[in-house]
Amino acid sequence: MRAREKRGARRLCVLAAALFISALLPAAARAETHTFLNITQLSPSGGAGTFGPSFPSFPSSIDVSGLSGTVSKATVTLINYHSSSPDDADVAITGPNGQKVMLMSDACGESNPGMGVSFDTDEENWTFDDAAPTFVPNNGQCPTGQTASFMPTNYEDPSLDDFSASGGPVGPYLNSLSLLAGGSPNGTWNLFTLDDNAACCFGFGISGWALTLEVQPPAAAPSTAAATGQRAAALAKCKGKKSRKARRKCRQKAQSLPL
Repeated sequence: MRAREKRGARRLCVLAAALFISALLPAAARAETHTFLNITQLSPSGGAGTFGPSFPSFPSSIDVSGLSGTVSKATVTLINYHSSSPDDADVAITGPNGQKVMLMSDACGESNPGMGVSFDTDEENWTFDDAAPTFVPNNGQCPTGQTASFMPTNYEDPSLDDFSASGGPVGPYLNSLSLLAGGSPNGTWNLFTLDDNAACCFGFGISGWALTLEVQPPAAAPSTAAATGQRAAALAKCKGKKSRKARRKCRQKAQSLPL
């Protein structure tokens, strides 16, 4: 029975020590969510607004500053996106650390008015998010007049995607927003939008876009008091005192020391 009691006491001491140590460790800071907006309306710059890179700005930019920590997640929302031939629209984003992600290319099917085929979109609020349940559809009608979330979607041969001819970033463009994570949120985030088909239709229109960043703050440094261990060391020495009175006096004195 005594052996069992001793083992139980040892386990209790180990558990108490573990809880004590964990209490001294800094708690992990929770990620903070920040949303930034650019509400400049965008449409193609060529052919009376039917094709080419976005106007009045290519790229459309959001400048982030004053945040500490690293990006743990990024999402991008196109506000009031509409197009009479969304298959022709290419949309990419670049982060301040040089990452290039294709959000949408050659999706929703190609309109052909001469053949009576129309796959237009109207008043969409589309959020591109790695955690979304699905991709933007490939062929056929895309959702219209809806707020929806999609994973970054590219149905074009990656070797044919090219923003550089219009002054945009040189490929390759990757297809996961997770590639924007791990770096500083501060800097310029650029949205590149163009219509790559001069032979068809209206082009596109966007009323603006939103960038949402989850930022993991830097870990808090352990406090000086937690790192000293002076009180624990003094209490341990008190056990060596010969009399009960001496041990009690020693413990009282140790309580005044920092942890």
